[in-house]
Amino acid sequence: MSIVIARVIELFVHESGHYLVARAVGIVVRPDPVQSLITSPVSIVRYQVGIPGFYETFNYIPHLPGSTSWSAGLISIGGLVFNALLAALCFWFILKTQGIRYKSLMTISLWVLIFNLGSLFSYVPLRVFSTTGDVWYFLSSLWIHPLIFLFPALILVSAGLIICYSVILPLYCISIPVKSKALRIFILICSTIILLLYLTGPVLSEFNLHDILSLPEMTSIFPVIVTGQCVFLVALFLAGLLRLNSLQSSRYLGKRRRSDR
Repeated sequence: MSIVIARVIELFVHESGHYLVARAVGIVVRPDPVQSLITSPVSIVRYQVGIPGFYETFNYIPHLPGSTSWSAGLISIGGLVFNALLAALCFWFILKTQGIRYKSLMTISLWVLIFNLGSLFSYVPLRVFSTTGDVWYFLSSLWIHPLIFLFPALILVSAGLIICYSVILPLYCISIPVKSKALRIFILICSTIILLLYLTGPVLSEFNLHDILSLPEMTSIFPVIVTGQCVFLVALFLAGLLRLNSLQSSRYLGKRRRSDR
């Protein structure tokens, strides 16, 4: 249930980021009837295959030609900025409370964090080199070269994922506590599968050879990025596995209870 709720929150925050930034820069938004009823830029629909899902009812792209370059860039990147802010809020909440009194909220916060990091992981680095989508509109609007944006954004996303696997997941398992090693590994596997799905999404649905060859640098850097991202994900899983296998939940909680008294 927490995973489902977290996915809905992540998508809602991402699309609301575009929506709210557009309102902030003065774009007149006329939502469709469903959107006006739920006051949200996201609606639930069914794809042709019958799988419940989401789509953007606020399409910001038609508004870009009439906007200034800076406002177009802000609207395009607004979704990712809101994802990053929510991830930072989840980091703060989990580290601050450590789940002793807020176990349900900590569980939802954990999955919201992972989904938002997964969303960022799907855009950086792969979608930096796409010829469409949020990052491309942001970079092209402000005339920023993809490589200039890539490295600082990649460092931040990588640092967030490393902290999540090396600190947040062990802290969650200690605080709840999750005493079963099998259940700890199951949580780790679920987290990694979510990131893997976010990683494969842009590759399978958006990229083609034209995207890869659109810039001279892409010819050599794209295979390196894809391979490096996969290796990084495997390293995250192994590091998380080592950390979770070394936990001593009951001993830690015993010290916490004695200190609270």
